[in-house]
Amino acid sequence: MESSAFGLAALCPKSCMIWVMVGEGFAGLVGWPLSMFLNWALTAGGVDRVAEWRCLIFFCVTSLVTIIIVPMFRMITSKHPYMAEVLKIEQDRAKSSVMKRQTRRPVLAIVRDVSPMAFCAWCTLTVTFIVFPAQVVLWESSDASNDGFVSQVIYTFQVLDTIGRFVPNLGINLRPRYLIAFTLARSVFIPLFICTSLYPTVNPFHFDWFKHMQMGLFALTNGVSATLSMVGGPQRVPNDKAEQEVAGYTMGFALINGIFVGSILGICTNLGLDQ
Repeated sequence: MESSAFGLAALCPKSCMIWVMVGEGFAGLVGWPLSMFLNWALTAGGVDRVAEWRCLIFFCVTSLVTIIIVPMFRMITSKHPYMAEVLKIEQDRAKSSVMKRQTRRPVLAIVRDVSPMAFCAWCTLTVTFIVFPAQVVLWESSDASNDGFVSQVIYTFQVLDTIGRFVPNLGINLRPRYLIAFTLARSVFIPLFICTSLYPTVNPFHFDWFKHMQMGLFALTNGVSATLSMVGGPQRVPNDKAEQEVAGYTMGFALINGIFVGSILGICTNLGLDQ
C-alpha cells in the first residue's frame, strides 16, 4: 500500500510526495498518547496483563485504520483533481498489451537516473534503523524513577521527524551530491547512539537532555533527508508521467529496503555487542 501511494504521488506535483511523507510522520505522533491513555484506562479498570491487552488494542486499531483506507481512497481521494488525472493515466495504460512496453525507455534506464536519490532514501533509513530502536530501547534515564524514559525519547523522535518531513515545504532543497553527503554524514549517529547505550554513566551520555538533543537532531535529519530524497527521485524524470510512476515505485522500494537492511544490521549490532 505504501509503495502504491509513492507511485501515485510521483505523478502529482512534488507537494503531494511531501505531504505523503508528512502524513507518515503525523501517524507516528498518535502512538505514545494512545499508549498512555490505554495504560490509564486498563489500569483504572483493574485489567490484568495490561501490556498484552495494550498490544492487542494497538493491533486492532491499526488494522482497522488500514482497512478504512480502501473505501476512503475510493470515495474521497480518487475524486481529487490530481488523483483523477493520475487514475486516467492508469486506465489508459491498462488497455495496453501486457507485452507492450509501458514506458518510453527501458525500466533499468529510469532506475539508473533515479538511483542517486534512491540511494539517499535507502541510506537514510538504513542508518536510522541500525540504531533506532535497537540501541534506543537500551538507553537509561539519569533519574532512576523515570520508567517511561525510552517512550519519551522515542516520542521526541516522532515529533522532530515530522517537523523534518515538513521542512521541504519551506523551499529548502539540496543538490544531489550535497544530499548524498548529508545522508552519509548521518552515519555519525551510529557510534554516538551505541556509546550512549554502552556508557550510560559517562558524560555527556549520562544526561537526559543530551539524549533528547541527539535524538532530536537524529530525527530532524532523518525527516529532511528522507523527504528530499523521495521528492527528488521523480523530479529526475520530470517530462514523462510513466517514468515518474516508475521512479515513485523505485523510491518506495529503496525506502522499505532501507528499513529492512537497517533492522537486520541493528540486530547484528546488538548480537555483536552482546547486548
